[in-house]
Amino acid sequence: MSKTREVILGKIVKSNSHTDYVCQVYSLNEFEPAPRPENYALGTFVKIELTDGTSPAYLVGLIYDTVLLNPEFGRLGPRLSSESELTTFSPDYLNERAVLLGITAIGRVKANGEAVLGVPRLAARSDALVREMTREEIVHFHTGSGQLDLSYLPILVRIDNPLAYHLARIVLLRLMDLLPAYRAELDVLEDDLGWQTQIGPLGGLQ
Repeated sequence: MSKTREVILGKIVKSNSHTDYVCQVYSLNEFEPAPRPENYALGTFVKIELTDGTSPAYLVGLIYDTVLLNPEFGRLGPRLSSESELTTFSPDYLNERAVLLGITAIGRVKANGEAVLGVPRLAARSDALVREMTREEIVHFHTGSGQLDLSYLPILVRIDNPLAYHLARIVLLRLMDLLPAYRAELDVLEDDLGWQTQIGPLGGLQ
């Protein structure tokens, strides 16, 4: 079976902490082909290059949030230029619009291919490229040690985001599709997270 093609999503523009990054998605004017919304959906596994991109090592992250920036919001009066005219005469205006992705780092892959799950020791640099991980890379990250490894899951459900448990369930459902041999174990975890998600609004989660 041929390997799936990796998709370049954008670049790191800031970090909020050692494991919390913001990626600006490339637009049509910046990169061709531009990534599609399904390439950066909630729960997508991504790889963030380390150093200057010459090393095969990378951070592994999960998209946990999406923010849209639009300078037109709140402006008074009609727009005097059409979209095509802005593209020609004021491209900087269009570049002010952006899609920003919140990414939490859940591990890294060393230059030798070894996967290390959990809080990574290394941090990405500004402008580091962010790519959607291929199916093969996701499988290797979780089973490269010869068994299923989900040691980042406790970190994931404790990120400061109201969608944390929903995000973890999305991840587990994706892994069920990619790792059918471990479906029974993943199903038990998904059922438990589903229960905690339901009782959380009632005060059952601590």
